[in-house]
Amino acid sequence: LRQKIAACDPRLAYIGRQKGMFSMLPVTPDQVVRLREEFAIYVAGSGRFNVCGMGDDQVDYFCNSVKAVIDG
Repeated sequence: LRQKIAACDPRLAYIGRQKGMFSMLPVTPDQVVRLREEFAIYVAGSGRFNVCGMGDDQVDYFCNSVKAVIDG
């Protein structure tokens, strides 16, 4: 999962080098709200998300949603 997320955007490449159940997204608190309200993606207010809680079939939607929020 980490490698798929890392490959979807250069800004998320660091996720592929990490280990563990959780990672952080490079998002602001306002962007976290957008992820929740517009895309139904729930992460902590800090941008922390559970990598292990995501299925292979959800990675593309997750990545596209994160990119949309980061790009504004």
